[in-house]
Amino acid sequence: MSNASEPASKLHPIVRARWAILAVFVALCAWLIPGVTNIQNDDDVLAFLPPDHPEVINFKQVAERFGMTEVALVGLSDGGADLLAPQRVAKIRELSTKIKELGEVKTALSFVDLPNPVVTEDGLVVDALVPSTMTDAAEIRAQVLGSADCDETGAGCGSRDAKGNLISADGEAAALLVFLIPREGEGAEGFAARRQTLADLRALVEDSWDGEAYFSGAPYIEIAASTSSRSDIEKLSPIVIGVLAIASALLLGSVTAAVLNLLVTGLGVALIMGAHGRFDEALTIVSSSTPVMMVALGGAFGMHILAGYQRRKGTSQARASGTLDELWKPVLMSGATTAVAFFALYAMPQVPMQRFGVVAGFGVLLLLVLALLVLPALLAVLPDGLLKYRPERPLPMPGRPPWWLLAVIAALSLFLARGMSADPDTANVFDEGSEVRVTNNFFDDNFGGSTYLQVTIEADIGEAEVLRTIRNISEEVRALDGVVDVRSVYDPVEVLNEALGGRRGVPETTPRAGRVLTYLIGHPAMVQLMTDEADGALIHIKLAPMKGEGQVEVTAKIREIVERHAPDDDVLRVAKTELPELAEARDRDTAARLARLTNKEVDIDELRAGKAKPPQALIAKVIELRDNLDDEMEGVFAVEVPGLQSMEPVKLLELRGPELEKYMREKLPTAVAEDPEGIAPAAKHLGAWIDEQKGKYKVEGWCAALDFERRCDELRPALSEFQDEEWTVPAGVELPTDAEVREVAADVRLTGQPVIGQAFAESVTRSLLTSTLVSVVALSVVLLIARSLFALVPAIWTLAFSAGILAALGHPISVGTSMVACIALGAGVDFAIHLGFRARSYGDQGGGERAVRELGAVIVISAVQLALAFSVLLLSEMPPLQQFGIGLSIGLVGAALGAVWFTPMLIRSPKRGKDGSGGKT
Repeated sequence: MSNASEPASKLHPIVRARWAILAVFVALCAWLIPGVTNIQNDDDVLAFLPPDHPEVINFKQVAERFGMTEVALVGLSDGGADLLAPQRVAKIRELSTKIKELGEVKTALSFVDLPNPVVTEDGLVVDALVPSTMTDAAEIRAQVLGSADCDETGAGCGSRDAKGNLISADGEAAALLVFLIPREGEGAEGFAARRQTLADLRALVEDSWDGEAYFSGAPYIEIAASTSSRSDIEKLSPIVIGVLAIASALLLGSVTAAVLNLLVTGLGVALIMGAHGRFDEALTIVSSSTPVMMVALGGAFGMHILAGYQRRKGTSQARASGTLDELWKPVLMSGATTAVAFFALYAMPQVPMQRFGVVAGFGVLLLLVLALLVLPALLAVLPDGLLKYRPERPLPMPGRPPWWLLAVIAALSLFLARGMSADPDTANVFDEGSEVRVTNNFFDDNFGGSTYLQVTIEADIGEAEVLRTIRNISEEVRALDGVVDVRSVYDPVEVLNEALGGRRGVPETTPRAGRVLTYLIGHPAMVQLMTDEADGALIHIKLAPMKGEGQVEVTAKIREIVERHAPDDDVLRVAKTELPELAEARDRDTAARLARLTNKEVDIDELRAGKAKPPQALIAKVIELRDNLDDEMEGVFAVEVPGLQSMEPVKLLELRGPELEKYMREKLPTAVAEDPEGIAPAAKHLGAWIDEQKGKYKVEGWCAALDFERRCDELRPALSEFQDEEWTVPAGVELPTDAEVREVAADVRLTGQPVIGQAFAESVTRSLLTSTLVSVVALSVVLLIARSLFALVPAIWTLAFSAGILAALGHPISVGTSMVACIALGAGVDFAIHLGFRARSYGDQGGGERAVRELGAVIVISAVQLALAFSVLLLSEMPPLQQFGIGLSIGLVGAALGAVWFTPMLIRSPKRGKDGSGGKT
């Protein structure tokens, strides 16, 4: 090419307008870049859940209703010391009080604050579990953890609400629940205020507690997810940029060229980030990776322009013009296809991913504009000799696999990828050494688990049948393998009901249930179990530590139980058990529960037939009544009657009316001789007295009939439900049309971490398929218009190849996988387009072979240097970023290899058009 200056009329329009372009660029930088100081962070991790998924909608409704996402969890230990020692109990009480005084904190709860109902001479008093007056270490331990003589009824067993939940079984670890005031607004300012509240809470605990402190709960996990990803990006971005700069300098053979590329690309990224601040587009966990990706992608555009500039001679303006004439189409096409791949992310249901796709797409277009306008304009004003002429040096690629081998690789990759699935365990987004995982391990080791499900009951908790439903769900769930603990409002209700003179169980009547609840409403310990209005309750289910697949299996079993007990049409129908149909249902349900509690079948017919063996307590009472028949003060006979002891108590229990009178005449001949008319009233009175006692000892009779006498005290509350006067009408039971039925609205639902994790996993999998399909279709349209449809073949091969490698590495499907898929598709098309345009610029046969021979190695080296840059993300503390880095590295190398291997096959005999873009494929 000529060294002479070319006339201005022959220069490319962009070169002719170089000063105007640079002036506009400077003005744009002056306007947008200062916006970097106004960038806000959006910590809303829940926004990544699919908003239209039924489980997500349910979770958000429940979370708002019960404030589940507003509970911070603080774990405490002191090097294995006993936290039930009086001085440490006082310290925990003091810390709890200080936390309650923090702004944005509604209340705090520790084991010392739990309610403890105590019956005194003045009535029932609900005191703290460990009142400040209790200072004896042994007494505190017995009160909280129980004593060795703990029995089946729960006496002496300590506080079930405290042990394993707020204090470990060995007393060496404690937990505090901190209930936060709901944050105002969902924007960046609201999250900034929440971040400050959590920081204040952390500082207070660390200043007030001498031992180890652990912070968890939804608010801390949410903050940890956002801050960890951003800190990783901020920490690793300079390394990524440094690797790219060094690789660019080596590939271009010029430090000056590398600096120019980095300067323009860096200003482009600054413009993108400044626009975030200028237009109030907060950074999310995903979009915080924008600088790294944009530097890499923008740098690739600049590399093409700079390499084209270097292989030309002449003045700066002439070299810039020639570069644009040659490369504007392939660079434009590669930028457009990469942007389209990002725009395809809009097909994902997660709003942050949609916004990221749009922002990243426009960011790529901005970098493309800088590569085609600003960089050539800048090159055109450089001194002529600043960037030396550097002729193109072909670097032949050693060997090329046959088409059938590439097909086999793709097929094998797809076979491996078929088993890829998303991980429903949300804890796995954090590294083993992260604070979140360390804290989870603390709670797993000391409290049996850190993963929870919740069953929500939207109903009047003062209804006895609602409490029975809560009890039934809790008991059946507690029996499942994998469930460590179940807690609900029923637990304190049964204790208080017994303290108030009732049974230790469901209050006998609805009015009684309402009276019991009056002692609980408004108590701090109830915040996590019921609403202040007593119109809703939560059942907290703690799962044992297990993998995501195990959580899904246990959740499915729990869901089955919940659905079985949830009323049809969200309405409980309650009626009197005086109706035979409902009495039968009550007896059947009670017998089934007894069978679960005792692992023994219960014969209802035997109980109904009255064939029960009378309990010893009743026999003793009958003997007392029999022997007192001739008592001077209370007896029926006025004189002593010999032979009373001859009447067998069992016969007295069975016989009534004339039969009892006949039996007494046979056994008491002396009384008959002295007063023949007195036997009849004596039989009548004795039968009535015995029947009255039979009613009182009915439960004991059932215990005897079922051989439960040793466990009668424990099972008495369950057996007494055979006498309950109201019951829920089961589905399928038809009552008489004139039966009085009371309807109680009751909405029962299941939610929690595993449910949301599974919903997210399902959504991410569908999103990956949808966004990839949209990306392929959109790229096909763009490539068809540009007559470069062949570039889709290496791109799709790259996608299959990358998926197979990721599957072999054990990577799950994630949000990052969708990003890798889109970038891999874009890169595959990008590399193939450049080879295709070069191949078609030749007029001879075998243009594809020649293009690969001249550019193939350069493309592969370029991909490798990008892959090395992104592999720096392996140093991240978050597995998703690590997986994103390795996935992107594999995708970029695969895209380069696919383009190099497929282009010679797909572009066989080009026929050059006037613009060099024609040809047969």
